[in-house]
Amino acid sequence: MNNYRIMPVDRKYNDEMISIIRSSPIHAGKMRLYFDLSPDVFRMSELKYSEHIHLGFFLKNELKGFASLGYHDALIGGELQKVFTIYHFYLKQEARGTYMPLKAGKLFVEDASFNSNFGSYITMKGNRQVEIFIGRQGSDWTPPSRIMDELVVKSILFSFPKRNNTAYTVRNAQPKDIPEIVRLLNGEHSQRDFGQVFSVETFPQSLTTRGLKMEDYYVASDRQEKIKGVCLAWDCSAFRRTVLLNYTGSFFPQIVAYKVLEKILPMAPFPAKGESFNELTITDYATEDRDVTIMHALLAEIYHRNLNRKYHVMNFGSCGSDPLLKAVKGFWHRDIISNMVLISLHPEKQAFQPRLPYVNIALL
Repeated sequence: MNNYRIMPVDRKYNDEMISIIRSSPIHAGKMRLYFDLSPDVFRMSELKYSEHIHLGFFLKNELKGFASLGYHDALIGGELQKVFTIYHFYLKQEARGTYMPLKAGKLFVEDASFNSNFGSYITMKGNRQVEIFIGRQGSDWTPPSRIMDELVVKSILFSFPKRNNTAYTVRNAQPKDIPEIVRLLNGEHSQRDFGQVFSVETFPQSLTTRGLKMEDYYVASDRQEKIKGVCLAWDCSAFRRTVLLNYTGSFFPQIVAYKVLEKILPMAPFPAKGESFNELTITDYATEDRDVTIMHALLAEIYHRNLNRKYHVMNFGSCGSDPLLKAVKGFWHRDIISNMVLISLHPEKQAFQPRLPYVNIALL
């Protein structure tokens, strides 16, 4: 353990970092998965964070694991502040059980204490290796932390035909819609902690940076053609994919059932071992007065248009306390639940309770 070193890593370690991710699968029910960040581990950091730090754990000269810290501006109590997120914590099997994660966490939080009042991280519920450190205080160096909410991702299976049967009309967004889109998004995020601030002036450049087109956004209008809702349907496969490594024998009947259904329903073929699921991620969403029916209209229209055997699932997520999650009613879906952990670095800030904490699930 004492032979380990921690030092910054950059793109020259990219291939080694990808190899470590592939050797660190997660168990999701009866499946073993990993999140493939190839060809560039750093791409997602550049999309989300204004600054990011990556620390590698070395034994002699071999990289055995890494972790990342990112800074971005977010709304806390209605004010724009710099916050931090700890993410991308991956270790080879032989590096587990060491104090490397704690030492890296200490370095991260020491850096963050000069820049931020608050930070966060997301860990899948049931991940005991991480959960034991939440709220832990004592001889081991750990920052003050607590669970602030659950992150609930509604993973909607493209399967049975479904249309938008609400009173709202949904269409692809056009450049002329940007002012209304920005108005709705700022209205939504002003009600949430860790929310973003959107600008008409920077919106087109944001599309270019993320590799998106204007029509990847959808808007919902009422009978007077006033825009009442918006969301982005983002195919993130250019920088993140969920790869199926293996599944247990007890999962085989479900595979058989899926393969029967895909012959009669417009469902994408179930991926073979080593292949990825094709996912569409719903983000940048907002509705007038946080109306669930408008959100349902957006989801239903996007679902209907993409029921073409290309995508396996459409992911829509928010904190567990968010009533907008009810918009998935009527869809065939499963819940993927994680803990949203708040790190408060200064004693006077530790009583802070976030409102509807926001996470962009496209960039997890």
